[in-house]
Amino acid sequence: MKLQRRKAYTEPILWSDKDEKLLLAFLKKELFDSKKLKGLFPHRTLPSIRSKVRKLRIKHDLFGAVYRDDKEDFTTLIAKKVNPTIVFDAYAGAGHQTFKWIEIADKVFASEIMKSKLKQFEKSAQKNGFVKKETKKGIWKLYVKGKKRVYFFTGDAIEAAADLKVNKTNIDLIDLDTCGSTLPALPTFLVLLKPKHVVITHGEFHSMRFKREDVLRRLFMHRDISSNPLPLGVDKMSDELDKAVKTSALRAHNETVDSFWMNLKHEAWLGSKFHGMLRRHYKVEKPVATSDCINELSISK
Repeated sequence: MKLQRRKAYTEPILWSDKDEKLLLAFLKKELFDSKKLKGLFPHRTLPSIRSKVRKLRIKHDLFGAVYRDDKEDFTTLIAKKVNPTIVFDAYAGAGHQTFKWIEIADKVFASEIMKSKLKQFEKSAQKNGFVKKETKKGIWKLYVKGKKRVYFFTGDAIEAAADLKVNKTNIDLIDLDTCGSTLPALPTFLVLLKPKHVVITHGEFHSMRFKREDVLRRLFMHRDISSNPLPLGVDKMSDELDKAVKTSALRAHNETVDSFWMNLKHEAWLGSKFHGMLRRHYKVEKPVATSDCINELSISK
């Protein structure tokens, strides 16, 4: 079926400071509830409210707050199992996962594209006993605690990864913890940094729940882009994401021998299975053979 562009059928209503404060106060106390929010803002559409909720959650470090403890527990579990020396936290935000990785690792390189997150990151550093050190040059800010080193880059994660590649930094583990999807960028991270492990948070479940066919057709590179993947249940979506990750890695290089095979080792739900997100740990291996990999990816679950 041919897709149609998403259109706004109503005139946009600017959010006043008063309305933003009202919405922020609600989000700090309660989970997203469409009926209650429509009651607070009867003259706004639900897509408009959802969009503002997402922006405020990111800006004020509320995104994922309800399952932050679960996420940190999973990070600690994986850190203890694989014992990484150097970690790249690609979408660091305020640094909650960064300072869990550094409990085990010697160095963590963290990047975040939102400039406003730097102050939040520095508060997290101070809270965890890290002291900012002035450096003469370079694009990374440095925070030190004993022999531990945390580096922070304000900018795009791929730019940060490219700098690490140029400076021959050996990365043991990449953490791809984003509220959206990192599937299109995954091959680039793998080729640049060649990590031994990848931890990835799947925010694509939101696109499934909101029936964003256009988004899923773009992200599911293992499927025909002209076919509609919907309807999808949670378990089927989980399988599709696993195949998408493995296909992205297998196609990361022209030659199979120089590409990657993602071996799923651990996973955990953040929040409830039907409202939360899925966090997974993959061990990065060399593909055995093109035929074997394709055969496995072709099996219907």
